[in-house]
Amino acid sequence: MKTFFAALFLLTAIAANAQTAPGQNPTGQGGQQQQGDEPTRDGLWDGRMKGGNYIVRCNSIIALSKHEYVADGVARVVEVNLTLSSSQIVRFYFLEPVKIDSGSNLVNAGTQAVERAKGLFEQAAGRVSPTLTEPKVVKSYPASTHAHTVEFVLKDEARLNSLFQSLERGFRSGQGRIWRE
Repeated sequence: MKTFFAALFLLTAIAANAQTAPGQNPTGQGGQQQQGDEPTRDGLWDGRMKGGNYIVRCNSIIALSKHEYVADGVARVVEVNLTLSSSQIVRFYFLEPVKIDSGSNLVNAGTQAVERAKGLFEQAAGRVSPTLTEPKVVKSYPASTHAHTVEFVLKDEARLNSLFQSLERGFRSGQGRIWRE
């Protein structure tokens, strides 16, 4: 689990320094990448992320949650979870390195967490492609295998908040939506 979050931490750092200009489509479609949320009439929430697509019928969503936590003292994670009328679990999340702040409860672990993060970062760096520019979900089989779990990581917290708002609109209204990262 520690390696998982270290790798995600590394990928987030790489993505933050990516050379692609904001709003540019790195897949070469020749223009701006369309972001946003638009209603549809089909009752499906259609999420189009850089890491893949996820489509769910809005009336299949039983619960929607968004919460924040610190993982292994190294990464701040903001996570959106869907509970469905099936056994599938869906998670969308944003993560960033923990920021040591004098007004934070994390100060007590400050030096230790920074040293630990540095070590995990260096360990994971040897296993990551230098050409990787977008954060990706990293799983270490079989340790992180979660049957029936679908996960997506988003590069920006603002986009995760936008995704949550889109899901909430679809959940409350039953009206379909297309959301783009």
